[in-house]
Amino acid sequence: MICVTIGRGRHSSLLQEWKEAAEAGVELVELRIDCLRREPELKRILANRPTPLVFTIRRGSDGGIWRGTEERRQQLLREAIALGVDYVDLEKDIAPAIRRFGKTKRIISYHNLKNTPPDIAEIAQQCDEMDADVVKIATNAPTLADACRVLKLGTEAVVPTVTIAMGELGFFTRVLGAKFKAPFTYAGFNPERTFAPGMPLFHSLKHDYAYDQINAETEIYAVVGFPIQHSLSPAIHNAAFRHLGMNKVLVPFLLPEGKLKESLKELEWLNIRGFSVTIPHKEDLVALLDKKDGAVERTGSCNTLIIQDGKKVGYNTDYRAAMDTLEEGMGGLSPDGSSPLDKKQVLLLGAGGVARSIGFGVARRGANLTITNRHEDRATKLAAELGCRTVNWAQRASTIADVLINCTPLGMHPNVNDSPVPPSAFSRPGIVAFDTIYHPENTMFLKLAREREGKTINGVDMFVGQAAGQFKLYTGSDAPREVMRDALKRKLGPLRQ
Repeated sequence: MICVTIGRGRHSSLLQEWKEAAEAGVELVELRIDCLRREPELKRILANRPTPLVFTIRRGSDGGIWRGTEERRQQLLREAIALGVDYVDLEKDIAPAIRRFGKTKRIISYHNLKNTPPDIAEIAQQCDEMDADVVKIATNAPTLADACRVLKLGTEAVVPTVTIAMGELGFFTRVLGAKFKAPFTYAGFNPERTFAPGMPLFHSLKHDYAYDQINAETEIYAVVGFPIQHSLSPAIHNAAFRHLGMNKVLVPFLLPEGKLKESLKELEWLNIRGFSVTIPHKEDLVALLDKKDGAVERTGSCNTLIIQDGKKVGYNTDYRAAMDTLEEGMGGLSPDGSSPLDKKQVLLLGAGGVARSIGFGVARRGANLTITNRHEDRATKLAAELGCRTVNWAQRASTIADVLINCTPLGMHPNVNDSPVPPSAFSRPGIVAFDTIYHPENTMFLKLAREREGKTINGVDMFVGQAAGQFKLYTGSDAPREVMRDALKRKLGPLRQ
């Protein structure tokens, strides 16, 4: 179950949003009474209850904005219990002073906005012993190891426990709690209001992750990167899993650059079956593999990791998806089977994992390839491996090219006004611009090309193609591409520029 947190400054706004949440299908609401700007009128608030509720008055030290005295706060908590609220949230330090009464269930909570203490397991056990119906542990997790420690608490708890590692690094704890016996998780409802770092919105948890369908038997898959909040992989893979009735969920994990090996080790206890790998880990992963497919061998880049009998097996589905998308966008193969890239002047912007895959494919198809990158040493190294030339990043706009391919993150959401090249790079009509970014679909790079009569190819087809390849590796089944494409289009719709 998803518990939606609502907090407003005015009573009327609070009640209206509660009603709207119920109409949207929310089954449980947390009312953050501390957000009210004047004295709470409990009888007015609780007169008509569209859904069951958790009654919460959060102190500033625990992430709330209660303005009154502690004595008054505890008095209001007792009054809410007397009025028969479904749940009351009682912080660990005050729980002994507020007794059980009536049918109200007690959530004994512990919040730490600074860190995850070494003795967090003991703290959770103490909460268990305070006449709790539910225990809530919410801490700031500076490391992946801390986030894992928080989520593991649910596997050891006697009392049903909600375990939340706050922040983007701990996002996965908010989704996977359902697999580890959490009675519910917390989500926002109004996108303009954030109550805790990393808190997802109700609509996303319900539709992108199908949270209510996650259970102990659900298989876990991951998309890993740094950053990762932009990834739409969860939306399309989870839509495909649901469409085919598979009890699987794909969840994002923020893995810091340079820490891939230890991060994968930290995650072993989750028994993750497969990983979608994105910036900046595609090249670093290759050295960690026990086995790799031909595309990984040739390109030195891996975007898909499968765990088979404890072994790490790597695949590259970027390569085929990118080549198919680019060649089709340029008109397809000629009658004699030659590529439209043959003898074309191609400027590749970037020198990371995707650039490596595409650069290999472009060179293999007879193009005259040039690489440029903000870090010139990386461009030089990749060019040496592919047998092509480089130009300085400052010269990219003046380099003659028939095809420009963006493999940098410049222009990716949320930095949608960025472009890897200035308008002058499109010096004549007919230049092909291929952007591997799919979020947003219509990037500034493509806009500049279109304004100067260029041929544009966006990253959507490539993204769906590589995801379909991953899905086949994850499940052994052909991907429902149209389902994936529809899910992606729904997510990209509000972001079109």
